[in-house]
Amino acid sequence: MNAIIQSIIKDNNCTPGDVFSFNSGNKTITYIPEELETGDGSLALLHEIAHMKLDHFSYNYDVELLELEHEAWEETRRLAKEYGIEVDENHIEECLESYDKWLKKRATCPKCGEYSLQKDKSSFGCFVCDCYWKVNERKDREIRKRIIEKAKQTKLEKLVASFLFICSSPFLG
Repeated sequence: MNAIIQSIIKDNNCTPGDVFSFNSGNKTITYIPEELETGDGSLALLHEIAHMKLDHFSYNYDVELLELEHEAWEETRRLAKEYGIEVDENHIEECLESYDKWLKKRATCPKCGEYSLQKDKSSFGCFVCDCYWKVNERKDREIRKRIIEKAKQTKLEKLVASFLFICSSPFLG
């Protein structure tokens, strides 16, 4: 492990483990020691430090998580420049694509296959076939969907709910 990485670990609350992750509860960064010898491993460590520095503690919707990931990778680029660590843009793109694929899998209706709307942190609803389902929240596991019964909504209630969701989008600024 090079001196720069050792210094980064020493200066932050880092602990060896089986994955690269940031625990917002105790502000601990977990890293895989043997992967720190690679460029991707060094970037992964900086990425988790970026989440910590940016105070990324929680999110309510998958699209917010995607935004947090983009922010963290921007901060990772800045940190890498500061520490003189090479940035592999292909690695960053692959990481972001993995979240995009995860989001699309969760939001795809299990009945008709259409891309659907997230209702809360773990449930979705389809405008096409009116199916509702819950998903598991872990990002490191296979996505599981369980279709749920929902209370009947009038067309006006659906329209209002959709409008409110769109208006609350963080991308509307």
